[in-house]
Formats: sequence, C-alpha cells, structure tokens
Amino acid sequence: MGKFLLSFFLICISFYSIHSRLLPPLFSKFRVEIKNELKFHKKLEVHCKSATHSFAFTRLNIGQSFWFTFTIFPQSQYWCNLWQGPNFKHQVAFYVFILKNEFIDETCTGTFPNVCKWSAREDGVYVHNRKSPAGEFMFKWDAPTNQTKTLSTESVFDSQI
Repeated sequence: MGKFLLSFFLICISFYSIHSRLLPPLFSKFRVEIKNELKFHKKLEVHCKSATHSFAFTRLNIGQSFWFTFTIFPQSQYWCNLWQGPNFKHQVAFYVFILKNEFIDETCTGTFPNVCKWSAREDGVYVHNRKSPAGEFMFKWDAPTNQTKTLSTESVFDSQI
C-alpha cells in the first residue's frame, strides 16, 4: 500500500509539472506592482480594475509603488489607467494581468515569484521581467494601444465595471 501511494504521489507531481507549463496557474496568488519612476517630482495617478473589483484612485510620489494581490481564477484579468502629473493630462491604459501563459511567462516574471512589475517613466510604461530586469518599454503616453482598441474608450476601461 505504501509503494502504491508513493507511486501515485510521484505520478501526480509529474502530471502537475507537465500541465503547469500548458495550463494557467489557477488558484495561485499573484501580485501586480506599479512604480512611479517619473522625473521632476511628478506624481503618478493609478486606477486599476477587474471585471468584479475596482481599486481606489491612488496618487504616488516618485519612488512609491501601488500593488495588489489576487487569487487567479478563470477569466482573471486586470487593467490600469495611469495619469502623469502635475496636470494629469498624459494618460495610458493597459492590461497589467491577463490569464494566459504567454503573458504570465513572457510579459511578467512567470509563476515564480508570481509577480508582474510595471514602472511609469517619462516616455511611457515599462515591464520588468527575467529578460529585461531593468525594464522593457511597452506603452507610450497618450498613444492608443492594441489593448485599448479592443475595449471601451470612454475614460478607457471605466465602463468595464
């Protein structure tokens, strides 16, 4: 009986490791971070949402971060609007998390350490991942993105809740 349980346990681990590369990591905890790396003492306003939750509008000083954690469920998807101070006229809206292995592994840092780090800079938004720890340019301020074209444009993403 002991050998059977050990064999069954090893088969389950093998099955999980094979499918964890193929299937999204459902029911895992994940963290999204957005950091203000703007210059000239500019504040960054952040508003993030999902289909079921809206976080409070947050203003960040230089060097400060906004972050949230969530459990990955089927259809998990989060997006954020960022506005660059001092007048908050420059804006960008984008997905910060999409439940796709390609997004999790290539855009974010993968499932270990389960985090997706973003930073706002003078020229736009950067993502920090294994291939670009210092940041990879992703979105320009005030430029339409492929992501915003697929969703509502009224105060970008605001009608999603």
